[in-house]
Amino acid sequence: MKNKKIKLDGICKCFCLLLGMLCLFFFLPIPARAEGMIVIDANKKYEGMEASFAQGYEPAIQKNTMTLVVPFLARMDVKNHRLQVGVSFEKGETSPFYYKNYQKSIRESEDGVYLYRCRLKLKKNRMNGQYPLHLLVQAQTAEGIVQQEFTIYVEISDGQPGQEPTQEEGSSGDGDEDGSKVPGSDLPVSEPGQDMDPPVSEPVQEPSGQQEEISHQPRLMIAQNSLPGMALQAGESSLWVVAAKNCSSRQAIENLKVTLLCESKDISFEKTSWYFAQAAAGQSLDLSQNITVSRKAAAEAVAVQLQFDYEDRKGTSYNVTESVSLPVRQTQQAELAGLSFPESVYESDTNSLTFQVQNTGLAILYNVKVRFEGKGLFPEKELFLGNMEAGISLDGEIPIFAGTLDMDADGNILEEGGEKHGDTVGTVIFSYEDEQGEVIEQTQKVHTAIKKPQVVELKVEKEPEKTNQWWITTAVLILAVMALAIIWLYLRMKHYQRMGMAHGRER
Repeated sequence: MKNKKIKLDGICKCFCLLLGMLCLFFFLPIPARAEGMIVIDANKKYEGMEASFAQGYEPAIQKNTMTLVVPFLARMDVKNHRLQVGVSFEKGETSPFYYKNYQKSIRESEDGVYLYRCRLKLKKNRMNGQYPLHLLVQAQTAEGIVQQEFTIYVEISDGQPGQEPTQEEGSSGDGDEDGSKVPGSDLPVSEPGQDMDPPVSEPVQEPSGQQEEISHQPRLMIAQNSLPGMALQAGESSLWVVAAKNCSSRQAIENLKVTLLCESKDISFEKTSWYFAQAAAGQSLDLSQNITVSRKAAAEAVAVQLQFDYEDRKGTSYNVTESVSLPVRQTQQAELAGLSFPESVYESDTNSLTFQVQNTGLAILYNVKVRFEGKGLFPEKELFLGNMEAGISLDGEIPIFAGTLDMDADGNILEEGGEKHGDTVGTVIFSYEDEQGEVIEQTQKVHTAIKKPQVVELKVEKEPEKTNQWWITTAVLILAVMALAIIWLYLRMKHYQRMGMAHGRER
């Protein structure tokens, strides 16, 4: 009975494991290869190209800069009409390119072409020769993320002489590795999962007569990356499906350690290191995990490096670093605050609509505009505020002329005898763009009433006439002086009379 119970427990565990694997298979967004769904338009010449790919297009080189132009056509419905295109190349002392992140989001043109342009910085001491460029193209469709890889060869002829034209390891003398070419051109195409190493390690005859086997370095590269086609939302966790592949067709990799390096403190990873005792030739290694972005993370592409330390079968150690870009997106948050307009206006008057635009998020607002629409109300302008950095606010004002309710948007009378005055509603439209150029709009209503213009009579009260009375004042002064003189003479006479009477008595 005990043995039967153990067997049943084992069967249950196996069933649960199988069920979990099926769930992962059906529900995880794993990018899929879609060979032939994205192609290079080899028959047409576009701006920046001296010839089409079919006619032997070569990128232009000027002042240590190579300008690469590649036209892509999509034979499927692409979400948002955008492709993610990146360029990588072989690293080494002989590589003429400076390593940078050349990934771009390409919008579909009116004629249905996704035209990828980038400027590759070249080393001053570069050697002449032919070098491969690997283009990884990803698109998001209704079925999920699809990706294709292309390889084109560019010629360096303005560098230092002495280097023979180089082919990619394992390629034939004419540059075609497996016979596949871009339709309509002579450019070879690297198919997804193509081996990067030579198919056979051939012995070389030494002068001593002994033979020594040449061992080539097995290559490790990023084979899957689910995030170039979509951005990480700040404040959320997302599943990052990523895998590395041993691109060698014959050599296994031993004692492999993978280390994830990221300088951003706003992104948290579940794991930053992995160990694999062995990776067989052509084997893919799953490095998928959930990553969390903080709410205050800047809206930018975060560079992440995957460092591979491993050994070949002879014990030779190698150190390889692959870089990927994790785009972070901030949710734009903005509002129109302090909206003010009179509750009633008079016909033919001009009143001001005042407000404040506030960027309350952590992302930039692009092409901020405020406009007004209303029956019988006519704004004098549309207010354009340009780009607004995070955390700032701007005051705005729009003068609005009050007409009548029977006018159309151009100020023409719709019908004679119609209602001219009364309640009306205006709409304030606040709009801005995100990083992808998509327009976001907010609207607010303004209620007011258009009144008949008032006729105001101005009554001016007449002021009493002011007369010049200086002569009256003068006459009063003269009379006063005369009265004083008379009084003085009267008193003087009385004084003399008293003196005469007193003198007659003495006699």
